Amino acid sequence: MSATVKHIAGYALYRAVEGVLRYLPWNTALAIGEAAGSIAYWADRRHRNVVLENIQKSDLGFSRKKIVQTAKECFRHFGALSFTLPQLLFMDAETLTDHVLFQGIEHWDAARSSGKGFIGLTGHYGNWEAMALTLSASGRPLAVIGRKLSNPLLDSRLRALRTRFGNRTIDKSGAMKECVKTLREGMGVGFLLDQDARSNGVFTKFMGRWASTYPTAAALALRFDLPVVPIFSYPCSDGTIIVRAEPALVIPRSGDNEKDILTATQLMSTALERQVRRLPHVWFWMHRRFKTQPQPPT
Repeated sequence: MSATVKHIAGYALYRAVEGVLRYLPWNTALAIGEAAGSIAYWADRRHRNVVLENIQKSDLGFSRKKIVQTAKECFRHFGALSFTLPQLLFMDAETLTDHVLFQGIEHWDAARSSGKGFIGLTGHYGNWEAMALTLSASGRPLAVIGRKLSNPLLDSRLRALRTRFGNRTIDKSGAMKECVKTLREGMGVGFLLDQDARSNGVFTKFMGRWASTYPTAAALALRFDLPVVPIFSYPCSDGTIIVRAEPALVIPRSGDNEKDILTATQLMSTALERQVRRLPHVWFWMHRRFKTQPQPPT
């Protein structure tokens, strides 16, 4: 895709903002980002309503007051994430390890040691950018599936920064072939399993509701007998970030491939749900996760 005037203007604006934010002290960027998130809560009515509706219709059982409080905290969290991202993407390996601390990383390393590749299960939770970057900076690169940005200049810029320690990006369009190739090289593939899969998904229960979920990770894990390691990040009050890996999921097999894929996808959704219940405000409630619903029986 060739760059248009609009793309060039948008890229120039991004680079100007990046040039300011990347040199701010970390905690200053966090504070400004949280303030911006608070403003966005009131200014962005469309996303505010999506967040409030998603939390209300979940089975968290929150009161109206708690729903509003969680929504405000969610906007502040993602404001802070956005304002610290430019700085994060330029950090050297040593500085990254000062900001991001590992827990349970032995589970990740055990999966890597199998030599046959593995699935890194995560979602739009906490600070997934910091998690992926720090893993690669510590000698644990992985491939992450994602959709190209509509602005090719910005897409190229961000991909270069995200992959500078050895991570790879796999385009979401036609990702299966590249995933198989990457896994056969013994590398891990990260799946953010919390986006609406529309007609391409299977239905799993998530936060008390049906959600269309991509079955790709489950299909690959079953096909190649791969470990599936849940890994998530958690922001701390002092500005540091905890990245915690959990033991690999145990995926049962019945011999019915379609049934096993559904079971495995549900297990993965449940693993993500546990994290959302732990710190609800750091999950990306702005996404219309539950837009696609099962058709009623005719």
